[in-house]
Amino acid sequence: MANLNSITQDPLLKRFFLWLIVVFILLGSAIGGAWYGFQEINKELAIQKAPKVKKLNGLQSQVNFLQKQLKLYEQYGAKYEELIAKGLVKKQERVFWTDKLVGFKQSLVMPKFTFNFLPEKPLTSGLFQKLKVPNKLFYFSRIKLTMDMQHEEDVLRMMELLNDKVSPIYLLESCDLSLNDKDHEVQANFNLTSGNVKAVCTIV
Repeated sequence: MANLNSITQDPLLKRFFLWLIVVFILLGSAIGGAWYGFQEINKELAIQKAPKVKKLNGLQSQVNFLQKQLKLYEQYGAKYEELIAKGLVKKQERVFWTDKLVGFKQSLVMPKFTFNFLPEKPLTSGLFQKLKVPNKLFYFSRIKLTMDMQHEEDVLRMMELLNDKVSPIYLLESCDLSLNDKDHEVQANFNLTSGNVKAVCTIV
């Protein structure tokens, strides 16, 4: 027991243990500091990485889009260029359609004439029985025409004007004709200010 006390009281041994404790404290502090620095560096790298990853994803998306466009061009390009050469394909502008339709009201002397552009929609395979259409490749709009005319033949004149003055690229989806005054079925009355034939047509 005396030997143990003498050993513990040895100043050299005390100094050794003191230095050992100091070394452990310094080593722990160094490890803690290194870990904190590592975490901060990781955060900084993550901040720098985020915009680069976003940009890379954007570029990958563009590449995928271009690859898809290339496949579509390889599939439809020749036919599309053939339609352009024949003058069957051109850009359709609502402002141009609007100006022409307003002019038709004056030339056909229609007492009442309104038209509405319905929202644009993507053309899908569901609209056809056998034709497969790639999603969001083509779009279409409907135009609803409400007209009071003097004669049912004016509807045909309207369609001829659309073909000649606006564009032949449209489909007549529906056209309902009715008489505002049933007496005109017997009496050939004519009123310039109020057409007797009412036509509600939808074109695509």
